[in-house]
Amino acid sequence: MFTGIIESIGKIESLSDNGGDIQVSVQYDNNKLNKLELGESISVNGICLTLVNFNETNLKFDISSESLAMINPFRVKDHVNLETSLKFNGKISGHFVFGHVDGVAELYDINKKDGCEVWVIKVPNSLTKYIAKKGSISINGVSLTVNEMDNGTFKINLIPFTLEHTSFRFNKINDLLNIEIDMLARYVETILAKN
Repeated sequence: MFTGIIESIGKIESLSDNGGDIQVSVQYDNNKLNKLELGESISVNGICLTLVNFNETNLKFDISSESLAMINPFRVKDHVNLETSLKFNGKISGHFVFGHVDGVAELYDINKKDGCEVWVIKVPNSLTKYIAKKGSISINGVSLTVNEMDNGTFKINLIPFTLEHTSFRFNKINDLLNIEIDMLARYVETILAKN
């Protein structure tokens, strides 16, 4: 489990076939991510992955074909958001992010506003019912608040700090983004469906 508060930006160094799955190697800053342990969970662009190997410059993860079917595919040289898992004695500044990507959305438009950027994101129809104005959403692992929802798109406001400290500064219109809806919406739907 994560909070959606990004600790560091990494860069995809290599992708290797692993019998239908892939192994991804990510360059990282070991001054920002330290005290790592094999087997721990790390969010990589919002995907909960198990750390299978690491050294002072690279992290390695295996990604299953099932996960690959749900996410925006990694490409060599892509910048990615990194966050280590939540410690129960730690601070929760974002919202509970599980690292289970629900789908891929498209960055439809970017508008500058008072030093900020307002992003318009086009979401798959199957997920629109879970997205609410002022609700939480995870985009590439970043905890954000939905400002508006309209006809299959929603808007988020990115402050300069978020743009500077996440991989969002490298994104452009038409890029694909991993999204995870707020888990509370999933539970509410499940409860209502059973009544």
